[in-house]
Amino acid sequence: MPILQRHAPQWTQPIGWQPGDRAKTALLIALVVAGGVLAGWGAARGDPVLVLVIALAAPLMLAGLRSLWLLFAVLIGALTMLPFFVLPVSAGGASPTLFEVLGLALVGGYAAVLLIDRRERLVARGPVVAWLLFGGYLVFVFALGSRFGAGAELTRLFLRFGLALALFWLTVQLVRSRAEASRLAGWIVGGTALAAALGLVLYAGGVEFTHRMLLRLVPYGYPDTRVVRWIEDNPANPMRLTGTGIDPNAFGGMLMLGFVLAVGLAFSREKPLPVVLIWAAIALTGLGVLLTYSRGAWVGSAVGAGIIVWFRARWLVPLGLLGALAALVAGLGGGFVARFEAGLRLQDPATRMRLDEYENALRIIREHPWFGIGFGDAPSPEFGVGVSSIYFLIAEQAGLVGLAAFLILVGVIAMRGWRAFRRSDDDLILAVGAALAAALTVGLVDHYFINIRFVHLVALFWILAGLLFALSEMDLAPAGQKGEAG
Repeated sequence: MPILQRHAPQWTQPIGWQPGDRAKTALLIALVVAGGVLAGWGAARGDPVLVLVIALAAPLMLAGLRSLWLLFAVLIGALTMLPFFVLPVSAGGASPTLFEVLGLALVGGYAAVLLIDRRERLVARGPVVAWLLFGGYLVFVFALGSRFGAGAELTRLFLRFGLALALFWLTVQLVRSRAEASRLAGWIVGGTALAAALGLVLYAGGVEFTHRMLLRLVPYGYPDTRVVRWIEDNPANPMRLTGTGIDPNAFGGMLMLGFVLAVGLAFSREKPLPVVLIWAAIALTGLGVLLTYSRGAWVGSAVGAGIIVWFRARWLVPLGLLGALAALVAGLGGGFVARFEAGLRLQDPATRMRLDEYENALRIIREHPWFGIGFGDAPSPEFGVGVSSIYFLIAEQAGLVGLAAFLILVGVIAMRGWRAFRRSDDDLILAVGAALAAALTVGLVDHYFINIRFVHLVALFWILAGLLFALSEMDLAPAGQKGEAG
């Protein structure tokens, strides 16, 4: 069986319907009627956000039946712009998130393609098998850890986490050409740039404006406290950029992914966006990362962009160092430098708290070394749950076995990407690989790329991992198959 099927991708065609089908007409009428009723209900409630969501839902559903890529684009927009948005409707006693609805629609749509189109074949290579084993092991860990307590809310969080993890598999199955890979990277850059622009508008409006605007999202699952953040939670310190991302560190990590990808696309010969938009995205996401005051995101951005510059414009390295030195001498950016220096000296409360978290995590790992404590509460009161490191967090929740499985999976994907890059010098592989390297670097000091409460960042991480694997398969495929892939 070939690595990738090379026939025209059927998910871009109508699934089982032709323009004159009665079923399509009947569904259109049903959607219009249902949408009208729901829109009227939303208008009666005086809820403009609900009216807007309902007004957009019907055409998106119809378009999604014609192209799964449209659903994927909307999903990227939801992950970056409204990551915690909860629909104001009840389903089984709980309100679904926008991510859940779109993610399930996308996975279900591809499942329908598999059932309808017999030519469609699943990609099943080593990293996909490793991903399946990792996902299966996490289910085992969740079940094992339920002895410490696992209520309905935790179960739902874990299922949402599993959906985010499934986007690795979906990306691998959908991305079959360089054009599709480039398009997906462009969507991520565009989504993060728009999120940064919205955050910067709120930031420029000041504390009161930001507070007033973000409180409007409370009916849709957003918190009503700590919607404005400051360094060390002290209003005397500078305000931190959060946008619609709630947590400034997590928001900085998301903008970091867009920044590194945009830098990679700026050096790429294949550009999914106009050059002016790419440079605008670099400016917006770069400024956004700075104003989150997330030191982990600063370092990750520097690592990711540094990898790209090293391979594409090494002559910029001494110029960049000279520019940074000149800025320091001139006293520019003193607040940023002071915050970074405080972290290096382990002086500020946030850094000391991280050290306490690491110590607590090591105690949990010593007590539960192989399978961890699961995703729920700690097994005893003297232990705290949570740690600012994806590696410590995995070891804490899934044990050393889980950490080894994660490192093997990520390592296999990274090695295939490196082999493909060495063979082809591919600009897109470099950009996506650098973004993943940035995420793994941030993972040393923060947790959101693997935390079940930040599924939008878990989803973006695994989408990028799937994109890197798909690109490496294209470049490592035999010459005849490459020609068919384009």
